[in-house]
Amino acid sequence: MSLLSGSIQPPLLSILSSTSSPSISPLWICHTDNSKDSLITTLPDTDEDLIVAESSLKTKSKGCLQHNVIHIQSPNPLKTYIQAGISKFEYLKELERSISKIRTIPLGIKLPYFNLQIKKLNSKKEIIFEIGFLNDKSKEGIIRFSSYKNNPTCHPFRNPPLINLPIKILNQNEFSTISNNTNNNTLTKWLNISINLNSLLNLFKILPRSKSKNKSKIEKENQQEEKEEEEKIKKRKLKIINNQLPSEGKFQSITYIKIYANCRIRRIWFSEEGEKTLRSMSKNVQDEWELYAADKEV
Repeated sequence: MSLLSGSIQPPLLSILSSTSSPSISPLWICHTDNSKDSLITTLPDTDEDLIVAESSLKTKSKGCLQHNVIHIQSPNPLKTYIQAGISKFEYLKELERSISKIRTIPLGIKLPYFNLQIKKLNSKKEIIFEIGFLNDKSKEGIIRFSSYKNNPTCHPFRNPPLINLPIKILNQNEFSTISNNTNNNTLTKWLNISINLNSLLNLFKILPRSKSKNKSKIEKENQQEEKEEEEKIKKRKLKIINNQLPSEGKFQSITYIKIYANCRIRRIWFSEEGEKTLRSMSKNVQDEWELYAADKEV
């Protein structure tokens, strides 16, 4: 069962736009930690990266967007996020406990290109986002993109299995990762990311397995979760694990999207053929999807 099961899906499907009303629809769950500096809100895009208590936003300057944007910040990035949908594994667990407590279900989006307009808050903060999916053999997996990573790794002992791919912010206008297309507006610090998820499935099979040593600070925060998963199935042989990985078969559908702090978001959408799909749309649609920078510095 999924949110869009049985529905006809258009070649371009937007699931979040910061200029909509409300900007964060009921499709999304917002989660913040207990820190006073953790928040999720909609605000004008400015040069001011982090919001502190009782601060006022500065006037936007050249390079900021004309639009309101969604702002996610926290000193504990893995504990503050927005999420649409849920993994099939988590959904079935909640179904077993009590159907009345289920807040969401898997999305069921069948479009293979994930597209995101995002801005890093400052040079010391990281960008982290992840996408849950099912392949055509009903095997589930998670693809996480993290700017704190130096090398890609596979985490087969998690449930669902996860691959963690590094992304590198080269400067305010450059972005790189495994198998991606980008269209960066040179007038802004914003990134326009397009990723073909179907091309990444084989990485579950060929990437090196995660090792516990030489972990970054953010990885250590998430280490306990991985340790618990490994303890549950540590007696299984690698062959059994590989049989459960979604590396065989083709992409079928998206189960959930999760965007962690610290970043700003303009839009999230899925498409049939990435940028090619957007270019095939009317000029009005293409104009709506553009990132418009402020005209002048004030």
